[in-house]
Amino acid sequence: MTVVVSELSTRLAAAVRAARTAARRGPLQPAVEGLPHDAAAWPLVLLDPARAVVPFVGRERELTDLRSWAEADVPVSLRLLVAPAGSGKTRLAGELGDRLGASGWTVVAVPRGREAAAVRNRPPGDVLFVVDDAATRLGLAAMLDALVRPARGRTRVLLLARVAGEWLRRLRWGSVLWEHLDPGDAAQTALDQRLDPGLPDAVVLDGAVAAFAEHLGVANPGVAAVRLLDPAGGARVADLHAGAALAALVAAGVPVPEDEPSPLRALLEVAADSWARSAREAGLDLDRDQVQDVVAAACLLGVEDAAGARDVLRRVVPGLPGRAGARWLLGLPTSAAELGPSPAGPDRVGDLLVVDRLGRSVALVGSCTWGLSRRVALRVVRIARRLEVELSEVPGAAALSAELLRRAADSYGDDPRALRTAFLLKPRSISDASADDVDRGERAVAAAKDAVGRAEALVDLGSALRDVARLTESLEVLGTGVAAWRRIAAGDPDRYRTALVSAVNALGSAHWRAGHTREALAAQREAIELCRAAPERDRSWCEAELARVLLSLNVLLSDTGTPQEEEETFAELLPILRNLVARDPRQWATFLTTALSNRAVTLTESRPEEAVPFALEAVELSRRMVLLAPERHRFELGFALTNLANAYAALGRDREAIEPLGEAVALRRELVRENAAAHTWTLAYSLASLGAVLSRLGELDEAVSLEREAVLLRRRLAREHPARYRRMLAASLSNLAVTHSRAGEPEEALPLEREAVAIRRALAEEGQPGEEYLASSLSNLGVLYSELGRAADAVAPTEEAVDRLRRLARRDPDRFEPDLADALLNLGAALMDARRPREGVEPTAEAVRVRRDLARRSPERHLPALAAALSNLVSVHLDLEEWDAAAEHAQEVVDVRRRLVDGSYAHEQDLLRALDLQSRVRRSRVAGGPAVR
Repeated sequence: MTVVVSELSTRLAAAVRAARTAARRGPLQPAVEGLPHDAAAWPLVLLDPARAVVPFVGRERELTDLRSWAEADVPVSLRLLVAPAGSGKTRLAGELGDRLGASGWTVVAVPRGREAAAVRNRPPGDVLFVVDDAATRLGLAAMLDALVRPARGRTRVLLLARVAGEWLRRLRWGSVLWEHLDPGDAAQTALDQRLDPGLPDAVVLDGAVAAFAEHLGVANPGVAAVRLLDPAGGARVADLHAGAALAALVAAGVPVPEDEPSPLRALLEVAADSWARSAREAGLDLDRDQVQDVVAAACLLGVEDAAGARDVLRRVVPGLPGRAGARWLLGLPTSAAELGPSPAGPDRVGDLLVVDRLGRSVALVGSCTWGLSRRVALRVVRIARRLEVELSEVPGAAALSAELLRRAADSYGDDPRALRTAFLLKPRSISDASADDVDRGERAVAAAKDAVGRAEALVDLGSALRDVARLTESLEVLGTGVAAWRRIAAGDPDRYRTALVSAVNALGSAHWRAGHTREALAAQREAIELCRAAPERDRSWCEAELARVLLSLNVLLSDTGTPQEEEETFAELLPILRNLVARDPRQWATFLTTALSNRAVTLTESRPEEAVPFALEAVELSRRMVLLAPERHRFELGFALTNLANAYAALGRDREAIEPLGEAVALRRELVRENAAAHTWTLAYSLASLGAVLSRLGELDEAVSLEREAVLLRRRLAREHPARYRRMLAASLSNLAVTHSRAGEPEEALPLEREAVAIRRALAEEGQPGEEYLASSLSNLGVLYSELGRAADAVAPTEEAVDRLRRLARRDPDRFEPDLADALLNLGAALMDARRPREGVEPTAEAVRVRRDLARRSPERHLPALAAALSNLVSVHLDLEEWDAAAEHAQEVVDVRRRLVDGSYAHEQDLLRALDLQSRVRRSRVAGGPAVR
């Protein structure tokens, strides 16, 4: 879904809405009767964690851990509690505060905008500061600076946030507190979405239904009245409580919809009835849809006073009596929410309402976002980013978020706070910036007020330019950003170390994408050394930066053909990532998935049987991520699926590779439609893989179509960025040539393979890795010449392929001996075709020896290739009329083919062909046709 709103359309929409409102004056829809008048019985208020209607259960382990942290004998300590909305963070913090308060502690809920003042006015004794929604607190750094001052008593700061993203990372250089803390302080605790695994959902529901029923003054309907949300158990706390509240409301005689897919949505429908009823009682001519639009706008824009309420009403229902409307809106019961009291209950419920109402109405989006004050525009930015983090699984949420960010930018202009917030709260993936991020980055650079702010903005802008494939500009901007951070870090290297590491790593990543391998390696090695030089107290900060750098380096080492170093890097990276995922799953699962996928790619080339477990784990993890946030994680799932399929294909399991590749191609076509600059190369990657698999399976027409599309895409990419994409273009050209050859079209194949050889030879002469691919193309070229009857031309490229692969196999036998065996077979066949049969014996026999050794080590992988090599050797001996040798090897072909028979049609046909060959040898007749290649 894409929402586009212009200034003119906004004004027109407001006029149309006013006319329609006037036209609707008259009979109104009857309000729903039967809801109790007591404000505490309004449905959404039941979920307010501040009212604590439901007893505290299921978080005793986390509570015990937090109490131990608070009561430790250190003067100042911080803890970050990370969890999605609706998981119980605020309620857990409240329970901790109650228990510490009973022990003599003072608990301070830090107001928004008063962070530093709260510390300066610190009461005496032991104090717990609770900072809810810490990610949106721009005053947090100043608050932490104030904690450096000595105090009488212990000071604890509990930060609550949905994700430990950029905002947390930048606190390291945004505050001077960290050098005064003990090593390992500011630890993170990931609060799982679900309660204690030993506490079944039915038990939680039973207690919640009883509590809600008692609060409403009705008989307890019991847990049987609740529709279980997840039969397997483990639903989110907010969903469990919403289901229980619905059951209690039904017992109170309140109509509840039965066809809503989730209890929160059903509760919203009940709430809409209560809002409509209250509006009618207030004498307002508002129908049910208008009431929902007003409350959604109030959630987006905030209604702290009568002026704010009147502004919301003017935007949504122009012409409504202002005073009466404001009294009604301000009189609705509210719940505690991130950015102030909300008439739609906790944030998760209010966000659903915003997406439901604004996501379906371009006019309402325009009315709500035209001419905002800078303060309200900043609020819209925060909510838009929250929708990205929390509601990516809801259709239209991502598109609405993007449009809200664009519209808010029209109002806040070059306000540094708003620009910085837009970047700090961005949900980060491996590569996910948009053209809007580039625009915001350019404005942030221009608006920066100090050296640190400018350096931050430069790296943000350079990273966004890199992600949208504007690589030349990205390198220039990131180079300037790195230079800026070097100057800043020179004065305080420990404080600004992580900032410099991040900037250098971003520059290395841009160099890699631009095809500058040496520069990328140098940058990433420098970043690693910076991390290793950090003091012990910064270990937790630098561990996260080290993971990012190791991941980038791991990709680069795999790309440059450095398997030993790549393996060592991955061995260091994996436990760090697993630890980070345990601390903050939603922030780090993306990186773990990418690392697993990359490892599968590397192993596929040398030890494919070891690649499959990594690839399967990557697919499983990315599927879980997509369920939670499909708009963000299709990128990772596409890679994981393609890499799993390639691992299957390397093991000869081509049929199993088709399904994941088909899914990957479909995903990547969607991504290309949304952002062609970022995703075209990934689509070409999956198309090439699927085409190669179908080609081997004999589905040649479809393979040609897919591989031609991959060639066209990669040819365009290579024109724009030759250093990055020439190698990929050569791979697609060679794949398409092989498929044409299989289809009996060597004339079509020859120019493609020649172009692939030319590209790969040029890369080799430049010192680029990939000599094995040049050897493969040379060997293929020799086969094509033979197929075209140009036997004399076939020998030279095939001999060069053998020479190159022989050198490679000496360095890495496991990886290159199979390719060497294939090239030797092709050389033997080329020599036979060139009427040099005696010379063809030795390379063919050597190929058999190599294949025989490989088959001893890995029979499943190499027995079929051994049988094919033996068949070629039989043909060579037949051509030389060496009947005894031919008979001996023909018998071995039959023996191997018998071992491979497993009931499949293909293997049975291979055995029949082997028996036919043996029969011809016995009759001492020469096999017809050229040797098998």
